[in-house]
Amino acid sequence: MKPINYIELTNVEVEGLSRADTVFLSAISPIEAHGPHLPLGTDIFVAENLRDRIAEKLVAARPETKIIYLPTLALGSDPIPVKGSISIGHQGIQSIVFDIGKSLSDLGFKYWILTDNHGGPHHQMAIELSARKLAGMGFNLIAPFHTLFRRMVGHDSGLLEKTGLRPGTCGDSEDAHGGTNETSLCLAAFAEKMSDLWKSMGPGKASDKKFQYHVLSAASKLLSALGARDAALDFDFLAHALTWVSDPEMSPYQGDPSKASPEAGNAMLDYHADLAVDLYEQARSGKPVEQKPLGWSIRAIRNLV
Repeated sequence: MKPINYIELTNVEVEGLSRADTVFLSAISPIEAHGPHLPLGTDIFVAENLRDRIAEKLVAARPETKIIYLPTLALGSDPIPVKGSISIGHQGIQSIVFDIGKSLSDLGFKYWILTDNHGGPHHQMAIELSARKLAGMGFNLIAPFHTLFRRMVGHDSGLLEKTGLRPGTCGDSEDAHGGTNETSLCLAAFAEKMSDLWKSMGPGKASDKKFQYHVLSAASKLLSALGARDAALDFDFLAHALTWVSDPEMSPYQGDPSKASPEAGNAMLDYHADLAVDLYEQARSGKPVEQKPLGWSIRAIRNLV
């Protein structure tokens, strides 16, 4: 059964949808610079491709499932500070996502899978805060990228084994933006929109690790020694991210695009889609869906940084 665009339905048709077997899918990501080889809509295009893969897998697993597409939200917080990027405040992201979820909940629906490909911590925390508030209303907002990105940065052994990727090419802190992983995603999802520059590009410029990096890195090591692994990973990622974006001569990409391949991109996209389906099944079974985006341990100071 092909997905149906929500905005093409009448209110009578919406009323006739099964509340138990209807799943809403949509993409969210910012318009953001991704180096000279990838378009500003990279994260959006990847998230839409992922949305379509999830839809196919859901219907294959549950033929009775009715897939409804909501319009893509070309919105996001924390895009890299390079000309071409468009930033939306995280408070706005949180409000928009929550209000859409509440509207669906008020109509009696239960499931919304929101696909994403943007690692901005304010962006992810805004979505997760909305998801947790909606969960209190009995509505399931599933944002699989939160779990995926933590696994990527944390070099999760299961992810690396399933995708065949390795540290430095799996979208981790050394390859977080426009590098090997993201260029591979683009080759798999929309190669026709890319520039051939990726074939001859080397690694992005490494930014100097100054005082703030060493302080945050030391905090990460201390937390790791104390057994607080999630918080340690949050601080380590923050150390790398702030070092990069605070560099006045920052490279608009990290990692090495020339090592990309469509095979690696398809492996990561399929892993991501399978993760989304697993989380959906978890929600259907009545179990709480555990989603913890990077930066979650320091969310209390999100308005200060």
